[in-house]
Amino acid sequence: MKKNIAVAALLGILSFTGFASESAQMAFVEGCKSYSQGDWTSAKFMLKKAVSYPENLTSDTYYMLISAEVNAGDDRSALDDCNIYLENFPDSIYYPRICYQKGKVLYNLGEYEKSIIALSDFCHQNEESDLYSYALFYIGESLFAGYKYSDAAAIYERIVTEFPDSPKASAAQYRIDSISQRQREEKLLYLLKQTGEEYLSAKEEYEKQLRQYNSDSINNTRQKLVETQARNEELERQVADLEMQLAAMKTELENSAANTSMDSDIPNAEPYDETKEQLKVLRQKALEAQKMLEERK
Repeated sequence: MKKNIAVAALLGILSFTGFASESAQMAFVEGCKSYSQGDWTSAKFMLKKAVSYPENLTSDTYYMLISAEVNAGDDRSALDDCNIYLENFPDSIYYPRICYQKGKVLYNLGEYEKSIIALSDFCHQNEESDLYSYALFYIGESLFAGYKYSDAAAIYERIVTEFPDSPKASAAQYRIDSISQRQREEKLLYLLKQTGEEYLSAKEEYEKQLRQYNSDSINNTRQKLVETQARNEELERQVADLEMQLAAMKTELENSAANTSMDSDIPNAEPYDETKEQLKVLRQKALEAQKMLEERK
């Protein structure tokens, strides 16, 4: 893409020799120079000045301007110029790339629904583009940012399966692992909630029996209190154990998120180690709690 830009810039410079005004030509040349050096702030300023001259109102100049704005992090200006480009240069060879760039910029600005629409249109019209997997990735990121995890996971799976050599494949796999971990966390939260409800029920029963202590047989009531208290202690241990596991999982998820930028390729991460034995232990705890509840009833 940068090679195409360089060629376009060279052709633009040559074309200016015969008719461009000196100021217009100088602004364009300085913009190209800054662009080639990676000085995006200066390139953005000079190219913005260049397009203010009628001689520079070309698809090549606007294409470089948008690229400079994106690289400089000026997404709002880039979005405005993308709209100008798409309206005025529908036959340009860069038109598909500006369509993609608009969707990407909308994602950067947090306008996720609009980003999904723009990038989906790009994918429908440019199935053979080298930016196709990138567009899919940012559709997935927009869904992920909107908490639509199941839909996002389907997009990420498609990238990993259909585009394994894409630079976005590793980032997509990381997101798949993150979503799986989140689902495991939700299951653990549910189990904790169920166990906690049983604990509260048992506690209420204990307090009820305590209030009846003076009216019942002392020996029988004492035995009931001992049994109920034993059940409470067991449930308390289960709740504490589950809370420790939940805290450890949340810490791991927060540490992973802190080291990862949503807008960059995310390095491969080791998937959460959830062995069959761990599932068996959690399942056994839930069964024991249920059994105790049934025996009490």
